[in-house]
Amino acid sequence: MKERVRRAIQHLPTDRVPKGEISIDDAVVKRELECSSVGFEERLQFANKLELDIVCVSPEVPASGKKLPEPCDVSWPGLEQWVLESGRFIFAILDGPFEWGIRIMGFNDFITLPMRSAPSVVDFIEKVEKLNIELARHLIDNGVDGLIIADDIAYQRGLLSSPETIKKYFLPSLASQVEKISGKGLPVFFHSDGNFGEIVSDIVRIGFKGVHCIDPNSGMDISALKLKWGKRLCLWGNLSPDDLQESHDPAYLQKVKSTILSLASESGYILGTTCGIFEGLDLEALSALYSSLQE
Repeated sequence: MKERVRRAIQHLPTDRVPKGEISIDDAVVKRELECSSVGFEERLQFANKLELDIVCVSPEVPASGKKLPEPCDVSWPGLEQWVLESGRFIFAILDGPFEWGIRIMGFNDFITLPMRSAPSVVDFIEKVEKLNIELARHLIDNGVDGLIIADDIAYQRGLLSSPETIKKYFLPSLASQVEKISGKGLPVFFHSDGNFGEIVSDIVRIGFKGVHCIDPNSGMDISALKLKWGKRLCLWGNLSPDDLQESHDPAYLQKVKSTILSLASESGYILGTTCGIFEGLDLEALSALYSSLQE
């Protein structure tokens, strides 16, 4: 499993399409396994059931009011077991400045901060960068295989801030983080919901090895991305909840499978949903699609 993902990231042939989900809701695991609590064993059983090659571990942060946490306050539950016992490719998630800024300051205050106080946004981004570098060191020392910087900088129609603002304030910090983390030999992926097509070329230039989400409902055309950047970016995701609902129609299912196999034919592609697995997602359809691609 781990080697399959490594080969996909390196754009090398794989024995089958690697699969991974950026998040899995505990409520889904409880329902599917008929268990009352969810720990490492239950999550591993669920990953085995879907034959996932990737597991993503997300940070747990205590409620800290209106400030960033200290590195020692951030944890990744089950990290050691996932690394040592699961046999899977382990991605750990780091939140970017948009995620932290909106969480701490609120959406409107953070989005308008560059216009109101450039020094304040620069200072905040520098603090997030410092936090992430410290967290990355810890994660690398504990054996993770890759990192995802998750920063929802876009919505369905485009970027949440102007391209100029993103490029002036945010991208230099992302570039610094990728440079320092990649120097340790780990691939770093970028995740954002929405349509971030305006900065894909910058994401490539910065040195991200892949991108996750690629939401077709936000105008992200994975085939066009593959054609233009397929030799430099590993593309992960693109299956929307709508796709899964429609895939009960055999003709639509065949169309989805054909697209996936075409994307995977030159490697550099990881199969997964745009959103992770949550209550309300058509898990039956996802499982059927996953199984059919194993045949």
